Amino acid sequence: MPVQIADAHSDSIFAQHQTGLLFNLPPPDASVEQLPEGVSLCMIVKNEERFLAECLESVKDCVDEICIVDTGSTDRTVEIARSYGAKIEFREWRNDFSWARNESLAMATKRWILVLDGDEELTPESVPLVRALRTTPAGLAAVYINIVNIVNDTMGVGSMSHRLVRVFPTNPRLRYINVIHESLALIDGSMAAVLSPIAILHKGYTEEMLSAREKDARNKPLLARAYEENGDDPFALFNFGNSMIANGEYDIGIEVLERMLAMPGTPKMYYPLAYIMLGQAFLLGKHDYDRALATLDEGIERFPRDAGLVFQRGQALARMKRWDDAREAYDKTLKMRDGMVSSVMTDEEIFEWKAYCALATMYERQGDLEQAVEWIQKAVTNKPQSVPLLRVLGQLNEGVGRYYDAELAFRKVAEFDPTNGPVHLMNFLLRRGRFAQAIAMVESLGNEAYNEATIVQLNVAAARAMIEQKAGDPLPYIEAALRRAPGCGPALAMYEEILTARNDLAGLAKLHAEELDAPLVLPDDYVRRSHRLLAMQRPADAWSVAEFGIGLDPNNPELRFNGGLALARLGRDAEATLQLACVEEHHPAIFSDAVQLRAALLARQGDIAGAAVAIRAWVTAKENDPNAIVTSARWLTEHGGRNEGRALLADFADVDRRVASELASMLLNDGDLAAAGAVAERALR
Repeated sequence: MPVQIADAHSDSIFAQHQTGLLFNLPPPDASVEQLPEGVSLCMIVKNEERFLAECLESVKDCVDEICIVDTGSTDRTVEIARSYGAKIEFREWRNDFSWARNESLAMATKRWILVLDGDEELTPESVPLVRALRTTPAGLAAVYINIVNIVNDTMGVGSMSHRLVRVFPTNPRLRYINVIHESLALIDGSMAAVLSPIAILHKGYTEEMLSAREKDARNKPLLARAYEENGDDPFALFNFGNSMIANGEYDIGIEVLERMLAMPGTPKMYYPLAYIMLGQAFLLGKHDYDRALATLDEGIERFPRDAGLVFQRGQALARMKRWDDAREAYDKTLKMRDGMVSSVMTDEEIFEWKAYCALATMYERQGDLEQAVEWIQKAVTNKPQSVPLLRVLGQLNEGVGRYYDAELAFRKVAEFDPTNGPVHLMNFLLRRGRFAQAIAMVESLGNEAYNEATIVQLNVAAARAMIEQKAGDPLPYIEAALRRAPGCGPALAMYEEILTARNDLAGLAKLHAEELDAPLVLPDDYVRRSHRLLAMQRPADAWSVAEFGIGLDPNNPELRFNGGLALARLGRDAEATLQLACVEEHHPAIFSDAVQLRAALLARQGDIAGAAVAIRAWVTAKENDPNAIVTSARWLTEHGGRNEGRALLADFADVDRRVASELASMLLNDGDLAAAGAVAERALR
């Protein structure tokens, strides 16, 4: 049944005086039997040793019992759970998340239930709020809590949020439904739910990059099953469509979500998210900017008060380089925060840092670094320990010559991220010519503060500095990196460069032979290996390596390009175009190669219209360069897209006389003398 929000707290979220029970929960009916006071933590787990102790530590002072269903752990999960006094039941996995959740709910004996996953933890500020629930009378009304997901998204800045019902009375009428993306429901009625300031941190999305392949393999058949069993249910369509888009199967995802949005009946609370996902599919997957914008505009027309849609519209406009329109959308987004107080699906991080970061990125792309610094500083003020935001702040301050402020930012990066942060600080010192300090960092590598990965990266950075600045011999640093990580991609590339310069053919042959057996760890290692396999004309092996690397780093442009190229050589053009579509334009060199190869593959598949869309994205990225426009139009014409080529020239005829002349020539060849003359005359003005 749909969830009804019982109290929107429209005047003020939680600072106002409570008028009834905690969180303004409705008083329960007098006939409802009250279970013993307390809170039962209910969880399902499997191999959660990475974060489980932190999870249980965060709730130990506010829950009265821990009820865990384990579905087949082979690591230390059970041992950790027992150390916190958990009651554990063992169940064989049935490919049904709701069933497993409900098994854990059946174990609860206290008045209230709190549901967490093994990679989540309760924020310290929320502990007294959960503790206060212990004595609060319970009816059938549930409680929304805010889930802040720590993520690695395309903007690279760290978190997103949404609300879910995770606190509710212990009652057999409240149970989970759906085999995947399970949701709580009142079995024989409509469940009411109130908002609360309780918050949890979800850390799984960063770790997920290391296990994405396993989770995809597990979830994909469940999503397909839910879709097959509930093909007329909007929520099943929503989840399946989102999954397809997230996995790069854009055409299927678009078709499913569009069908869902066209269904009759009352729109669901997640419909704005469906429009956002569709916009992203057209924008990032299909590079069809006009259709992306039209989709988002349709969503805003239906849901004019949804800040997420307005923000995504700003993202689309910025990608189209319609700077003033994008700025207007971002400004409007920031003014919408109060109006979104009762929305459970809005990503509140939009108001905390995402809109500020988007404005900073926009100004940076326009070359106005002073404004960019101002806006990124606002984001950092709200998220002072965000490593990605601090890194951007350091880079922008360095760009405007504020080296002291830049160094402060990079030192905080090193403090908050001891694994990768020191590398960013060292690179800053190297760029400033402070070689003694930078090399001193490398010389102190025996310090246990540095882990293995950091030591490798610092040696690579030192070697690169030696090469670029001609400051010394890079080989000791390269060799030190390769001793610890024989498959280190950047170190192998530099070693190859040195051997090539020396014309050391024997050394190159030895390097190439030995590196194929070296273990791969980081995404850059997979970039190097897939590149080498492509050079060796082994596209099947290259795709296998690239695919695994993409599971670690889905946004890596080199892995996407190498994977697309390998698939193209294997004749798997449709799959190749999907990989190439994931290369974004803020990687200009790779984007240029990727979009041209994608256009060629689309043309080879007979999709000239799709090829034209790809070519237009490349022209836009080239700042509407006349040579790029003319070259693209000729290419389209040669590949059977004469109309598309002519349309491209017509749209950019005012950019430069060369474009207008090319259009006039094409019209003349088509026998359209009047139109050719008009274009030529306009070009000569």
